[in-house]
Formats: sequence, structure tokens, C-alpha cells
Amino acid sequence: MDEKLIQLQGVTKRFGKNTVFDSIDLDIPEGKITGIIGASGEGKSTMLKMIASFYKPTSGKILYSNKDIFKEIKNIKRLFGFAIEDGSFYEDLTVKENLLYFGRLYHVKKSMLLPRIEGLMHFVSLINAKDVLAKNLSLGMKKRLDIACSLVHKPSVLILDEPTADLDPLLRFQIIKLIKKINSHGTTIVFTTQILNEADEICDKIVILYNEKIIDQTSSSKIKTKYNSSDLDEVFRKIFSKKGRKTYQESVKKKTILKDGILEVENNLPLKKGFLEEQDGELKIAKKGIEEVFLSNKIKKFEFLKKIKNKFFPEMKNSKKKK
Repeated sequence: MDEKLIQLQGVTKRFGKNTVFDSIDLDIPEGKITGIIGASGEGKSTMLKMIASFYKPTSGKILYSNKDIFKEIKNIKRLFGFAIEDGSFYEDLTVKENLLYFGRLYHVKKSMLLPRIEGLMHFVSLINAKDVLAKNLSLGMKKRLDIACSLVHKPSVLILDEPTADLDPLLRFQIIKLIKKINSHGTTIVFTTQILNEADEICDKIVILYNEKIIDQTSSSKIKTKYNSSDLDEVFRKIFSKKGRKTYQESVKKKTILKDGILEVENNLPLKKGFLEEQDGELKIAKKGIEEVFLSNKIKKFEFLKKIKNKFFPEMKNSKKKK
């Protein structure tokens, strides 16, 4: 494996009495694709949230290029792009408007933003849909828009939570092809998936979460050899069919507080509306959660969009959306 870009050192994460990870170590190589796999309830999404600086570990360190992420949060967090499972874009904005909005959200300079947006729309094959409202896009196009929004500031690391969830085989193939294309430009990618043949196909490194630990982190071929299995599905069955497997659930009775760009969660208090959303018994990052982490000025979405369009791009002031 290549240079260790991101390192988790002795990381423990607890939510109240629930232990998610117990003193784990993880190395994520630079410029490679790392896939995190595990059964439901093993903490895959929680790991992504910690790497992206949404959650602080209860103990231990998370390093980026040997620098503590949480001590260098203002500088390091802008090196990450994060696409959540259900999409972070806005349904009532067009493709171009979404990219414009996220570009300013990440403080991309005006002189660079419009050319970058144009290039991104070509890159993800959405140029012909640039004036289409996001809610009118197909599911596959929405997935590509979400990834484009997370790439608009040219992050060094792209974090994807279940990027091919709910897609048919053809659309999954298209998204996997796009992920490989992004990686070919040098972007480090970390993603979770339950579709293990995808991980087998594109990952340089596989990380297996089981019972609060990382039990393997190496290449797919070495894992299959270790478990005497022909594919990762067979490996998965051998590991997760064991009796005594632990699962955890993040308590929904929490208060989520933003401190210096980090979401801190307290137990047994009401959940602050908008930061996290409960879905299928788990808390997932909501759109507002992403905004609060990356947006320094608390301006409402459409006020913010109108302001930057009028100030920076007056030529777009009278543009109309297709319906």
C-alpha cells in the first residue's frame, strides 16, 4: 500500500453506553480506493462521519498527513468532499444552481467557480441537464449530481456513503465507472457499500468491521485467500453468520451541538432539529448538518443563493429554470 494519508490510532467511539469502535487502528492509503464493509449496525456510516470530522472519537486520534484532524479542523475539513446516501443537493435548484451554491459554500473563488462548474457538468455527464431542476432528474443523474456537488471544491479525499444504494445494475455500473474515473485523477476515495462485488472490483483496500473492531484491512485477494473463499460475499457469510455478533444503535435522544465546526453529541437530550435525521433506526447526516459544518455564515439557503448570484454572477440574475 502507498503512503498513509489518513490514520486512525487507537480510536474508540461510544454513544452513551453503546460502544461502536473499541481502540481501532486504520490506515487509508493516498490516491487509492478504500472500501468499508460490514453488516448493518457495525458502524460503517459512523466511521465515515469521524473521518469527515462530523464526530470526534471518544478517545484516540485521527490524522491527515500526520496532522490531528480535530486540531487543524479549519484547514483540513476543506480537503474532504462528502456525499451522503440520500443526497445533499436541493430538489428545487437546477443542476447548475446546485453546483454554484455548493461552490460558494466551500468558498471557491468567483474566477474559478464557473469554469469548474462547466467542467464538472461535462465530467459527470450532466451538461445537457444543467438547467433542469434536480427533482426532475433520474435517480442515476441525481447520484451523479450529488457526487459533483462534493467535488466542486476539488477535495483531496472523497467520502461516499452507499453511493450505489437503490440503483439498478446498469446505473450501479455507471456510478462505479465514475468513481474509478475520479480516482484516476488522484483523488483518494473512501466509501461504504453492501454490494460486495463492487468493492471486490474497484477497491485497493478492504476494511472489515466486526464486533467493535477492524478484523481485516488489506487487499481483496488477500482477504479471500485468508478465508478460503472465491468472493467477498462468501467471506461476508463466513464472518457475519457467527453467533454472538454485537450491533449498536445510535440513540435518537441526543442533543447535537456545533463547536468549531465539529458536531458534538450529548446523550439523553432532545435532538437539535436538522443536524441529523433518523432513518431506519439510525442517525444519518442531514443536509443542514453539512451546511453547518462547512458554512461559516448562517444564511438561509435561498437567501444565500440569491445573494451570491446577484453579487458574483449578475448575468445569471434573470435565468429561468426549466419545469
